[in-house]
Amino acid sequence: LRHGVEVAIVGPPNAGKSGLLNLLAKRDAAIVSDTAGTTRDIIEVHFELGGYPVILADTAGLRESGDEIEREGVRRALERADKADVRIILLDGAVWPEVDAETRKLVSKPGLTVINKTDLISQAPPSEMDGQKVLAMSVKTGDGVENMMKALEGIVAEEFQGITAPVVTRHRHRQALNEAREALERFIHAKERLEMPELSAEDLRLAGRALGRIAGTVDAEDLLDVIFADFCIGK
Repeated sequence: LRHGVEVAIVGPPNAGKSGLLNLLAKRDAAIVSDTAGTTRDIIEVHFELGGYPVILADTAGLRESGDEIEREGVRRALERADKADVRIILLDGAVWPEVDAETRKLVSKPGLTVINKTDLISQAPPSEMDGQKVLAMSVKTGDGVENMMKALEGIVAEEFQGITAPVVTRHRHRQALNEAREALERFIHAKERLEMPELSAEDLRLAGRALGRIAGTVDAEDLLDVIFADFCIGK
């Protein structure tokens, strides 16, 4: 949960990988161009999907190239695809059913196989390819994007199914957790907290300090960042 699920978008040039990255990130994080080979290095964005942290990576288009820099980009793309927790194999609907050999090798690995540019596709896509379910969408028109997001969210959620509560083995950690629990219980059950908010604030401060002895210090600046980010506060 601290690091996040690594999701790599891989596929041939001009499939729409950078456009998909921008769509999921909800900002122009990557340059989108019709020129093949625009993306040559790994571009990462961090966001939440269904409440889970995700590190999404846009990669260079997979193809043979005489350009040394682009070849290095392809090598890094394949390396990222290999180590990613989830892969989005993005295919170009404009040239479907053509799929290059390098991309087809990745289809059988865990992840999503998505055909982009349904607005340009000339042949109906199959329901599966090499044992993997195939989805169709268009980054440009938004058609099928919601279904793709739901499918991706389901796969990401599966990555966290095996997570269980950590076992507390150190006396110091147990003692700090007990202190935090007691302070939070006082905060929750204090009848006078509305009349005396400074006492409630002190209980929260004590709970944060106790947890800070385990996970790292949480100081006032951290709390102020959250407050000013989430609330509109006048001078």
